[in-house]
Amino acid sequence: MWRSVVLGLVAGVASPVFADSPGVVFKPAGAGLYDFNTGVFEGRLKVDGKYQGMYPLVHLDSKMELVHAPGVFSFYRALGRNQRYGECVRDWPTLTKLLDDGAVEVRWPAADKHPLEITGVYRWKTPDTLDLAISVKPQRAMPRFELFMSSYFTKTFRASVYLKGDDPRGPRFVPVDRKPQSTGAYVMFPRDNEAIEMIQDGRWKIGSNPVDWEIERWLARPLIVRRDTARGLAAVMMCPPEDCFAIASPWNPATPEAAGYRSIYLSLIGRDLRAGETAEARCRLVIASMTDQEAVQRYQDYLRELKR
Repeated sequence: MWRSVVLGLVAGVASPVFADSPGVVFKPAGAGLYDFNTGVFEGRLKVDGKYQGMYPLVHLDSKMELVHAPGVFSFYRALGRNQRYGECVRDWPTLTKLLDDGAVEVRWPAADKHPLEITGVYRWKTPDTLDLAISVKPQRAMPRFELFMSSYFTKTFRASVYLKGDDPRGPRFVPVDRKPQSTGAYVMFPRDNEAIEMIQDGRWKIGSNPVDWEIERWLARPLIVRRDTARGLAAVMMCPPEDCFAIASPWNPATPEAAGYRSIYLSLIGRDLRAGETAEARCRLVIASMTDQEAVQRYQDYLRELKR
């Protein structure tokens, strides 16, 4: 059953109704609104056509609000080679439905200014783990297509990115601390030179809120952690290597130039798409108390899970 949040109409059978006890499911809370209580977190998925994302997101034990609007996994920009399709995806009209397993499917239909259909499925995998599965289908060819995903955490969270380097022990998490020579507000970590070419092809100079990214090298895997310095919670965001070609963030500490954001940005897909071709991307967010080593282990477990 699809819910149209444009017309405010509902067609088909009634939505499933779940008990109030905690569980890894979403529960309908109005047109384009879905609440959850996993036993670890509670909050709302807001996919009603305006400033969409998951917020609030509250850690039940500490009563701590972890995000600010528009929350986590907020679809932000659809981009191509020297191209921006529409304005913010998070403000496009949506159709939503609750799936039988308690996940939420969201569809952004194609329109004149953004001739592509986007579908996202939000699913609680476990009480501390949220998965997002994305598919994109353009109506015309889109060279070097990128879906830019955003997430916004509260001020106590500091970022570290999993990078290649000269350390003989291999890749490691490196704090996203501002360098003395830095002049910009935001920094991008690409996986390779081809990713840099996409970042710098003009797409970020088009439309509202243009960004002049500082570029650092090199992303070892699409893996970033924002760690709460007060309570020890780690928000770990990850993607399969083939699905994400860069990760971005404001520098630590956040500055007025970056609006004080403690955000995470994922550059997804990053390839030529033909008209009618479907491209997919997958993301996972885990929020728990964990070390850097445990975060890497969670990522490795995720990749093994995807291969099953």
